[in-house]
Amino acid sequence: MARAAEEFEPLIRTPDQRLRVFVSSTLRELADERAAVSQAISALRLTPVMFEQGARPHPPQAVYRAYLEQSDIFIGLYWQQYGWLAPGMDVSGLEDEFELARALPRLVYVKDPEADRETRLDELLARIGAEDPTSFRYFRDTNELSRLVRDDLALLLSERFAAGRPAAAVPSGPNPLPVGRTSLVGRERAIDEVAGLLERPDVRLVTLTGPGGVGKTRLAVAAAERLHDRFAARVVFVPLAGLTRPDEVMAAIARNVGADLAGTDAPLRALAGQLGDELWLLVLDNLEQVVGAAGEIGDLLAGCPGVTMLATSRTVLELRAEREYPVPPLPLPADGLPLEELAANPAVALFVDRARAVHYTFALTQENAAAVVAICRRLEGLPLAIELAAARTRLLAPAALLTRLSTSLDALGAGARDLPARQRTLRDTVEWSVDLLDARERSLLETAAVFVDGWTIDAAADVSGLGEDETLDLTDALARHSLIQLDHGGLGIRCRMLETVRAYVAERLAARPDAAGIQQRHAEHYEALARQADRPLRGVGQREWVERLQAEAGNLAVMVRWYLAHDITPLPHLFRVLWPFWSQRDHLAEVRAWVEQLLPAVDSLDPHGQAELLWTATVTAREVGDDRSALAARERLEPLLPGIEEPYLHAATQLAMAWTSTMVGDVPGALREALAALDEFHGQDEPLGTASASLTAGSLETTTGDFDDALDHLREANDLGVESDNAWLAATSQVLLGTLALVRGRLAESRSLFDEGLELSLAAGSTQLVTLCLAMFAQLSFVETNLERSALLLGAADGLRRRAGLRVYPSLRRREAELANHLREALGPAVFERVHASGTRLTRPEAVAAAHGS
Repeated sequence: MARAAEEFEPLIRTPDQRLRVFVSSTLRELADERAAVSQAISALRLTPVMFEQGARPHPPQAVYRAYLEQSDIFIGLYWQQYGWLAPGMDVSGLEDEFELARALPRLVYVKDPEADRETRLDELLARIGAEDPTSFRYFRDTNELSRLVRDDLALLLSERFAAGRPAAAVPSGPNPLPVGRTSLVGRERAIDEVAGLLERPDVRLVTLTGPGGVGKTRLAVAAAERLHDRFAARVVFVPLAGLTRPDEVMAAIARNVGADLAGTDAPLRALAGQLGDELWLLVLDNLEQVVGAAGEIGDLLAGCPGVTMLATSRTVLELRAEREYPVPPLPLPADGLPLEELAANPAVALFVDRARAVHYTFALTQENAAAVVAICRRLEGLPLAIELAAARTRLLAPAALLTRLSTSLDALGAGARDLPARQRTLRDTVEWSVDLLDARERSLLETAAVFVDGWTIDAAADVSGLGEDETLDLTDALARHSLIQLDHGGLGIRCRMLETVRAYVAERLAARPDAAGIQQRHAEHYEALARQADRPLRGVGQREWVERLQAEAGNLAVMVRWYLAHDITPLPHLFRVLWPFWSQRDHLAEVRAWVEQLLPAVDSLDPHGQAELLWTATVTAREVGDDRSALAARERLEPLLPGIEEPYLHAATQLAMAWTSTMVGDVPGALREALAALDEFHGQDEPLGTASASLTAGSLETTTGDFDDALDHLREANDLGVESDNAWLAATSQVLLGTLALVRGRLAESRSLFDEGLELSLAAGSTQLVTLCLAMFAQLSFVETNLERSALLLGAADGLRRRAGLRVYPSLRRREAELANHLREALGPAVFERVHASGTRLTRPEAVAAAHGS
């Protein structure tokens, strides 16, 4: 048979060259179902490959074997019949297809019920279910099958095929909705209702309320997905579970929409500047612990008429614009229902679906239906509790499961009286599920409570003190127990824990005698990670490391706070190492608070530590526009300069001197210091330091009229930005090169460079760079004698900066002040003020359009 397939292979082709999904050849028994699968595949713009599509002159075995060889994914559909055995074959064509597809991802769907299933098909399905690489799902009708196939193919493509491609650069921008890893059961009506509310023009804020574990987040994401096109893809997911203070909420929203918070202590204004008047749907997840931010949320809605919000919270925000949508538990079945109607009940269907995920032969039967219904009722229809219970069917039959669950609940009693009743039930369910773990699994789960916003396998091994192989095995066990989730992304597998589970196991961790040691190992692990990032952040590889550190931002913050409380010695160096990351990803407000907390102890540090801490204090204050604090830190730093032995820190300190000299108008001194820093960096193989010094020198030389030197330095910075894949360096160098061309009278060249710089700045999401571009376009318009456009763009730059809480870089302040004076004189004070004020009201898209002359 293999020879026959080989002979015919050159003549047999699938219909086109898109990604091909082979559908098993159950032609008669499941004809309607195969048609539904074909439509689901086509809806994803993939190609269904089916036996009946052609190649009739060839033997059937040759056809399906040749088609399988050209396919990328296998889908098997089975119900009652084992299939036809061809002469000379020991297995049916259906089984032969499955075995031939062993090298492909295989998705298997079995129609339920199966009262008359043939014995050989039962044996085949038992073997299929035992093979880990196979997704094994049951379905009842064509609608359910179509949904399962679409969901499973989308997940498979995102996880398996994307992993084989080179990692793409991760752009800075809005945070997309998370991809659901399991189907959403029993919420179709709720999705329709929530989406319908959000589509109403008089509704700006919908808050999904309900107890923890009721499924608020899943419902919010599903409703937001429904509205993706309505909001022109500007649908942003904002996770807030890790926040503890209301004043952190605006910064978190700003970061997730891609706003630039560098240099601002007013995140609300920066966020409003980013959102403008455009249509946005913001999904604010887990607001209950920061409900005090409601006032600022109301201000944001008032200032941004295109913004609609969908929030999840255990309590309402009590805003006038708010519409509450209480998310109920899943409806429970009534007494006396027949088995078919019980199976259609959402709570029971969820239990059965999740049970099948861990025990492929699980089915709702007359024997276990009463126990399953009793479990769902005892868990009050709460989805998280039902999912945790269903995961135990790997080990326990429903009746035994019910007995254990009943005993645990009775023994534990209720939670605190001031907690919602369903929260107490969920807490009991989590405790019961944790108690089912063995000692090693439970220990690792409790240890994992020390992490914030997830962790990696190597971090878990390091902090727990286990070997990597043992940690992998225990992590896999915890994932099977549904107590942790595994996220697959460009940075590898990342573990995370539901907040309700984490809150419970954190209490258990706090009661352990080794809790302090675990916290110390956590701090030491992330200290080591930060030290590893030192060289990459300053050169090639910085983009990957910035993304990696962003994923660990919460753990890095915990690390810093631990050292602040226990041993400040490593912190000055860690601050210096992490500063490029913190400055690029809008963490400087928190960093500044840490620096201010540490500064009183600066004299207790050794000279090198003093220099690193004062350097961080100087450059951080400069970035956020606090000239006074920057100059005060410089005054203490400068005497240490001669004694700094580390080459990089010495050169970086010289550059900090240059940056602060411009604050007092000492341009010649700043240039000398920048050139001194550049000379030192040239001998050190330091792309970031060299480019930063070159940008500073080139900008100052443009001001002093040393145009040839400025051109050399700015080109050097641009080359280094491109070579090191640093978007911020590339954008800044383009804008400053355009400024140089403008000063030299090369207007067409400057416009081209400004256009490119503006696009790079928008892609980087940097408000500071966008406003720099707008100010340069204002300079260009002035030279072109388009005075009103110049005033408009200057006003736009001022307005966007003001709303974002930013200031002009010190070295550029004089140039912009002179432009404003010239415009006021040329246009007259009244006209200038009117046009400038009009510019301050422009949104970012309107300002960009004005800069491009449209």
